[in-house]
Amino acid sequence: MTTKRELANRQALEQKLECIWAYMRSERHQGNWAMDIDHWDWVPGVGVISLLEYGTATGKEEVTDYLLHWVNRNKQKAEGARVINSLAPYALFPELYRLTGDPWLLSQAQEVAAWMLGTAPRTREGALEHTVTEAVEFPEQVWADTVYMAVLFLARLASLTGDRELAAAAVQQTLLHLRLLQDPETGLLFHGWNSRAGSHMSAARWARANAWVALAVPEIVAGTVSLTAIPQELYSRYRRLASALRQAQGASGLWHTVLDQPDDYEETSASAGIACGFLKAVKSGLLEDAYLESAEAALVGILPLIHEDGEVQGVSGGTPVMPSIAAYNTIERYPALYGQGLVMQLLTEALDLEQTEHRLEGQGRQEDQGCQEHEERQERQGRQEDQGREEHEERQRRQEDQGCEEHPERPGGQQRQEDQQRQAQSDGMGSLNVEGEAGG
Repeated sequence: MTTKRELANRQALEQKLECIWAYMRSERHQGNWAMDIDHWDWVPGVGVISLLEYGTATGKEEVTDYLLHWVNRNKQKAEGARVINSLAPYALFPELYRLTGDPWLLSQAQEVAAWMLGTAPRTREGALEHTVTEAVEFPEQVWADTVYMAVLFLARLASLTGDRELAAAAVQQTLLHLRLLQDPETGLLFHGWNSRAGSHMSAARWARANAWVALAVPEIVAGTVSLTAIPQELYSRYRRLASALRQAQGASGLWHTVLDQPDDYEETSASAGIACGFLKAVKSGLLEDAYLESAEAALVGILPLIHEDGEVQGVSGGTPVMPSIAAYNTIERYPALYGQGLVMQLLTEALDLEQTEHRLEGQGRQEDQGCQEHEERQERQGRQEDQGREEHEERQRRQEDQGCEEHPERPGGQQRQEDQQRQAQSDGMGSLNVEGEAGG
């Protein structure tokens, strides 16, 4: 990472995560719809998905062991009519299969995926109709929630098996949801789309709807990019969504439950999901590093909302597409597994980011040290070469000076000897030795 940030003290993050993990599995929540983890629906589904990320990122085998037991004691509850919201827990199966090799996990996941591709109801545009476990129907309605509750599972299974058909379906559904839900004016997502009416119903730009997509898309892209083409439109729509979300972020670092309603309450689970999505998207290259500042601001705002016993405060209750924008602000807030889970994912991703930065800084120091040592070696070698050249040049100069002193005397002496001989001859004195000139 290129930017420097102080996300949080590592030890504080670990302690918060331990408390959230303990709170989520507490038996005192039995019978509480929002906190009872022993069901097979989207609420515990988001919770166990988050626990899996926490367990694998930190290497805590006790967490993955807990999830294997959770599947075994609750899998019979998954039997019966399949709906989109009940698919969320299946997102565990690909990773649990990697860890255990249990063929039942793979066969069940493939059976569910086949139902999604061949039987699950769709709208006239081809998008998966959002169906729920409650006795209520939303015919031909598209909800942002589906991308996280069902499409994420398809992408994870495709990544595990290398199934190109599943990968293409995951990308197609992601793009369809973005097309149908993205507001062309702001770039934010509406909560839902009614294909029959051709409208966004209440036209609320609900924060948690945006969080589901902001969080799921980076992983969907990462899991399918090697198996199928990712349209440029998907990248551009996601980046426009992220830009719009950053602009809608409140001064506290959190987002309001309806994004463009600054008088609405700030909502914790959506804020955690959006911020975690930013961290994942930066890590995968979907977004630039500048989004880390938004994620940091959200984390700083959320940490005080984690009670000492691990309870996450400020989480809005289960929310269908409401009849009006104002109605979203009336949704009660209470602890819920999806709120616990989304905050857990944010803290886990922040912890992983801190570890990554620590490794990168250490690598940078090693590289700097290596460069410095290399430069010092080159400098020493250069000095040795310079010294060698100076010594060589000095030897040459001395030799040349010595030659200049010796060789010019021999021609000069020879010339004097010849002159003396000629002078002697002219004087009739005969031959005369030059050496005898001084004694003679």
